[in-house]
Amino acid sequence: MPIELKNLTIAVWVYDIDNYCIHWANEPALILWESDSLEELCSRDFKPITSKAVAEGLLEYQRAFKKDNTLFTQNWHYSPRGIKKSAFCQFSGHVLEDGRMAMLVEALPVPQLNHDMPADLTAMLSDYSADGTFISGNPPFIEAMGHELNHFQDLIVDPSALKTIYRSLSQSGRYEDDVLMKSADDENRWYHLIAVNVQSASEKGKILLHQYDIHRRKISEIALAKEVLTDALTGLLNRRGLDKKLTELDTKREPFIIYYIDLDGFKIINDSFGHGVGDQVLQTVADRLLDCLPENSSTCRFGGDEFVIVVQVKNIVVDKETLASMLVKSLSDTYYDRSRPMALSASIGIAEYPADANKLSNVILYADAAMYQAKQLGKHRWVNYEEGMEQKILRQSVIAQRLCYAKENGELALYYQPIWEFSDNTGGKIVSFEALLRWHNDELDIVSIEEVIQVAEEIGIINDIEQWVAQQALSDLLVLREYTSPDVTMAINLSAIHLREETLPQFLLDLLKNKTLLPTDLVIELTESALVEDLESEYSIVRQLVDSGIKISIDDFGTGYSSLAYLHHIPAAIVKIDRSFIVQIKNNSKTLQHIQSLIEAHEMNALIEGVETEEQQRILIDYGISLHQGYLLGLPKPLSYYIENCGSLN
Repeated sequence: MPIELKNLTIAVWVYDIDNYCIHWANEPALILWESDSLEELCSRDFKPITSKAVAEGLLEYQRAFKKDNTLFTQNWHYSPRGIKKSAFCQFSGHVLEDGRMAMLVEALPVPQLNHDMPADLTAMLSDYSADGTFISGNPPFIEAMGHELNHFQDLIVDPSALKTIYRSLSQSGRYEDDVLMKSADDENRWYHLIAVNVQSASEKGKILLHQYDIHRRKISEIALAKEVLTDALTGLLNRRGLDKKLTELDTKREPFIIYYIDLDGFKIINDSFGHGVGDQVLQTVADRLLDCLPENSSTCRFGGDEFVIVVQVKNIVVDKETLASMLVKSLSDTYYDRSRPMALSASIGIAEYPADANKLSNVILYADAAMYQAKQLGKHRWVNYEEGMEQKILRQSVIAQRLCYAKENGELALYYQPIWEFSDNTGGKIVSFEALLRWHNDELDIVSIEEVIQVAEEIGIINDIEQWVAQQALSDLLVLREYTSPDVTMAINLSAIHLREETLPQFLLDLLKNKTLLPTDLVIELTESALVEDLESEYSIVRQLVDSGIKISIDDFGTGYSSLAYLHHIPAAIVKIDRSFIVQIKNNSKTLQHIQSLIEAHEMNALIEGVETEEQQRILIDYGISLHQGYLLGLPKPLSYYIENCGSLN
């Protein structure tokens, strides 16, 4: 039971209606029941002393609890250990751990009714004529509501609640709910109100009110409900709160616009400045969103650095695209940690209900798909949803589900593309192989490696997959050496995420040792951005790998902006020049020669990929670039291919 129930001074217990026993009770309840322990009280069987009428009445209560959580109040007569007692009780539903509906009882002994009676058990009674004119009230009512009351409507704070009460009385003759009411001290308080139409022989009819002061409890409930529906960090709605808001709008068939926001670069801030600063940034984002939005908009922190905004069409004062541009601009202004500036931007997807999606389950998906498109187009922008955008996200979802089981289902495979070394125009030899991951799923067929890596990173299994690649590739290297050359090495690709794993160097060294291989037999290919980010870290994994003897290769050199500035800092043995430089090799001749000279000046070896013609090969050799990789020299092939064609490789 909740701690607050244990600490109540009134007697509280949970009665198991089905099994005629008390399930739990607090200390005042033990005293009320003349019991010296909870165990003893819970062991009592009340069935023999329960009349059929009482049993049927309790079952009626149980049905009412299941239906609409009705509250019942009455004087309860009982005889614990033969001692006759009575108590003023309030009954409500309580769900047990096994899902059955029990009864929560709050009881105050009748002798205490005139002494220190808790407000929420005080029966306040009043009656009114059919037109609402006040007739009379008992002392607790007069004390709380005052002597100046003339009409029933003077009690109710919200006019719409008053209309609801009259409508319910007209339709069913009864109304019961929590209502905010005016009190004698001009303060509004919450009461549990029961209104009943009463007919008598002497009167046409009148309204009888039972009300119970539940203000403290109601305020706690409201606070708890707010806590359940809001994000603790930002004070915005959480997913549960968003679902509630969207359901309300759907019920009213109220058109609205969804803005799905993802922050660009937030992870870098979190990693570089720490989670405390990241939290401050998210709070600032929340403030900026609230400043930009029209009244009655709903803002949700959807998770991590993602936000969802709901704007009712009738409330928007500018067109939806203008508002999106305002949001992008506001969220992209500089953030500060003390005096340190931090760069951040936003990608936003827009979807409209019901114009784009007439189901709540789809509208957020569509906005998410549009946001993903904004990311693909370069971030720092907004994109309107267009039909079919969601298919890519749905495909990624299927990929994620299947990829989790790809390794254990034997769906992963490695293909090997040879790397050749040429010393002159007369010939060359294979000096290394690059291990390339392949995944074939019966449902998805062949999935591109780019999709595999992206999804694996998002769902957190990239390290497991790349460890499998390393284990399989080094095992196959032993076989490849038998059929090619005993000196060939193996190159594997690692992601930036895996590079943050502190155990990576030792894992690779242990793996090499188990395969009776040397650290120099392994080449790790890393992108420019991953290398630069790692080298700026206090504990550089790359430097640990290099110090152990493992070689580093800079992958896709020339596609980014960092390597020219950082090349002399990167302890790489090989620089892999991107294939884009060889497409028009004659036009890029000076650029290639300058890159080759730069690489040589740093005592590194240049490797160029994408070699597809003999002319390209000849020109590269003339430039002094001796390491080549490309379709001219060999397509990626499984291990079996090299075993079967061992005589024609070198």
